[in-house]
Amino acid sequence: MYEFIKKLVKSIVPTSFIRKNDKLLRRFVSLSYRGNAYECNICNFTMTKFIVLSNGNKLCPKCGSLPRTRQLWQLIEPTIAGKDILQFSPSKSLSDRIANSNPKSYVTTDYEDEFEADKKHDIQAIDELDNSFDIVICYHVLEHIPDDRKAMSELYRILRPHGSCYIQTPFKDGDIYEDNNINTPEGRLAHFGQEDHLRIYSVAGLKSRLEENGFKVEVKEYLETEDNRLGQRETEIILIATK
Repeated sequence: MYEFIKKLVKSIVPTSFIRKNDKLLRRFVSLSYRGNAYECNICNFTMTKFIVLSNGNKLCPKCGSLPRTRQLWQLIEPTIAGKDILQFSPSKSLSDRIANSNPKSYVTTDYEDEFEADKKHDIQAIDELDNSFDIVICYHVLEHIPDDRKAMSELYRILRPHGSCYIQTPFKDGDIYEDNNINTPEGRLAHFGQEDHLRIYSVAGLKSRLEENGFKVEVKEYLETEDNRLGQRETEIILIATK
């Protein structure tokens, strides 16, 4: 029901109005979810339940955070004060929280204008100086990029020595699956799971490809806790690529 209403609203209300009034609209939606059974660690809203989307993801009714966002915040929160941070395709809930957590600088970028952002960097040719950032967040981006190896090289270039790049994509078992002959939205949906995806990574395949570009990579796997108060997924995998 939530997804149907959201789609309906987007079809009749200008995007600029929705973005401008996002917090107010979500605050209104969240009124009927107030309670103490669950909690969003990004906006600190406590609720009777999360909104369960058709793909099983649990959405915070107040800030719109997803399980992957809440898990990422839990991981990076202790590290961001005083750091220079770059985030690709920033979700509003997380970008607000990072901006208010005393980073030295915080730059957001989105190439497709799907998110509010400061800049419009092409990840294959990032218009930033070498060794500019301590932390880079690259969530659900690389599977959209034609030359992902070039993108990884650029991420390595702009990251400072000992800096960390937090990376996540959809994953599958086995090898990376990509085929340049699959070039229609219908074909990509059928083969890669989404109309604008160009491949599906495996964890091992993405790790190997990052290592080929100079990174040291740690694979962090988080399992759903028994009480699941934060609305986690059964498994959440994050790759931390360090320079």
